[in-house]
Amino acid sequence: MDVLRNFSGVEQHHEFQGSCGVEKNQPNLAPRFATFRNIPPERVGLNGEYDHSGLAKRVSLRFSQSFGAGEIENLRIIQRGAVVVLLGKIPNWRLLTQMIAIALGTSGAVDVEINGISVVQSYKPNFRASLGELMDSSVGVRRDRRSNKSCHAC
Repeated sequence: MDVLRNFSGVEQHHEFQGSCGVEKNQPNLAPRFATFRNIPPERVGLNGEYDHSGLAKRVSLRFSQSFGAGEIENLRIIQRGAVVVLLGKIPNWRLLTQMIAIALGTSGAVDVEINGISVVQSYKPNFRASLGELMDSSVGVRRDRRSNKSCHAC
């Protein structure tokens, strides 16, 4: 028998049976925790083990297998539960569409959040055409479409 004092100063008597305080006729605790034997799909790691950020790591691996290093170098992948969150910069919209499809195709993903993505498309205008239009508009010259002759705007 062991005597313990609680905060009020009252003595409480506890009898311990066995070395760890568990009664011998108490049922096995394993069936109560049977739900923890299965890992949620979004928490499965690269090798099938439990990993809190397993979904993000698996999506990252699939991206590195599907895209070039230059295309995903400014991309960060995290997860919020079963939602894949993409952050950073990517070169174009086509790549973003492919990334969303790959992320949604990964086991455990239910949605993809792209609010943190900036698409940096390289825009290279035809320099000569743009310069010609700029010069014509600043001087007040219009080109007649039918005859391709210049006429001054009034």
